[in-house]
Amino acid sequence: MKVKEYFATLFIAAMFLPLIGAKSPTTESVAMHFDIHSIEFIETSGDIELGFETAKYLPEDFNPYVGKVSVKSLNYIEDEQVELGFDTSEYLPEGFDPYKK
Repeated sequence: MKVKEYFATLFIAAMFLPLIGAKSPTTESVAMHFDIHSIEFIETSGDIELGFETAKYLPEDFNPYVGKVSVKSLNYIEDEQVELGFDTSEYLPEGFDPYKK
């Protein structure tokens, strides 16, 4: 029994032996030739002018730095079915499925 365990261990070790000395030449060559000073930093301006007063469209006492969102602050918009007065399937291609990707 010990001989089988010895050979099984030896076989598994032999399977992993090539992985020990494996090197990725592409990773090393990129790391050796990479210059940190070659990265260009693009500084963006902090102020953006939208052309309208944003405070009118925000809730009272709005603080963008507060992490909690109240469920009461969300407005529910009901999805209404619109009746067009005609059959739209006549104007769609054959086998049209709006839910199919």
